[in-house]
Amino acid sequence: MSVAHILRGAVSCAIQAPSSHNTQPWRFRRRGEVLELWLDRERHLDVVDPLKRQALMSCGCALYNARVAIRAEGWTDKVELFPRSADPDLVAELRLGLPRAATNDDRALLSAIPRRHTNRRPFLDRPVSTEDADELIRAARAERTRMFRLSPQRKQELAELVAECDRRRFADPAYRAQVGEWLVPAGRLRKDGIPFAEKEFGTPAWFGVKRALAQPDLGAQLGAIEEDRVIGAPVVAVLSTQADEDIDYVDCGQALEAVLLRATILGLAAAFVDQLLEYEDLLARVRALTGVDMMPQMALRLGHAPPLARVAPRRDLHDVLDESD
Repeated sequence: MSVAHILRGAVSCAIQAPSSHNTQPWRFRRRGEVLELWLDRERHLDVVDPLKRQALMSCGCALYNARVAIRAEGWTDKVELFPRSADPDLVAELRLGLPRAATNDDRALLSAIPRRHTNRRPFLDRPVSTEDADELIRAARAERTRMFRLSPQRKQELAELVAECDRRRFADPAYRAQVGEWLVPAGRLRKDGIPFAEKEFGTPAWFGVKRALAQPDLGAQLGAIEEDRVIGAPVVAVLSTQADEDIDYVDCGQALEAVLLRATILGLAAAFVDQLLEYEDLLARVRALTGVDMMPQMALRLGHAPPLARVAPRRDLHDVLDESD
C-alpha cells in the first residue's frame, strides 16, 4: 500500500474526531510523504474559545486518530508539533516511521474511531468499575496528561461551577449568537454543527432554535440541567497538563481522544464539561479540586449510555484534504 494511500486513510480517521461545537477546525495537506495538520482559523469560535484552547484540543484529537490509523497499518508514527515558528497555524507534521507489526490493541482503537460519539444526555444508572477508570487514567498519562477522577464531594462542587458558568455565558449576547450559528435544526443538510435535538431545550425546528436562544433565563435552565448530569455521572474527571501553552492544548487533545477511544472499547460514552475553564476564577477553582499544581484543560463525564438516535455529522475527505506530490 502506498504512503499516499495510508496518509489519506489517516485523514479519514482524523476527521471523525470530536471538536468544539462540531466546528471541525482543521485542514490537512499532504506534501509527498508528509501530512500537515493546520488549524482552520475560519472555524475558530473567538467568543466561545478566546484562547484557541478548544480548537487546538480538537486538532489534537484529530491528530491522535491519524496516528492510530498509521499504527494499525503496521507503521510507527513520527510527529512534530508546531514545526515552523513562522507558521503558527501549522499544528503538526506527521510521517510514517519504521514498519512494525500492528497489535490487537491497535486494531481495537481503530475500530473504536467510528463508534465513538459524544453523549450529551444523562447516563444510565450503572457504575463504572475502578479497573475501567484506571485504564482511562493510564491512557491519558501515555499522552503527557494527567487524568483526575473526582470524588463525590468534588463532583458536586464541579457541578455547581458548571451551573455558574452556564448562567454567565448565556447572559452574554455575543456568546448566544455564536453558539446559535453552530446549532443545527432538524432537516438541515449541514456537515458540521451540533444537531439541536441533542441539546434538549425547545423544539428542533429552526424557529425553536431562535426561540430557545432568546429565553432570558436560558442560562439558569441549562445550568440546572448540566448540574444534574454532572452529579448523576458515574465518573467525572479533569484532564490537566504541566503548562498552559498551545502545545499543551494539543497534547491534552491527544490524551482526550486516547481516553475516549479506550472508553468506547470498554463500552462507555463521554460528554465534555469544559467551557467553565474559559473563566479565570472558575478555572482556579477547578484546579483546586484536583489538588495538584497543574493546569486543567478539560473536564468530562463518563458512563454507560444507550445508542444515540442521531450523531453529529462530518465533512467529507475532499472538504478538508489538499494533496500535492
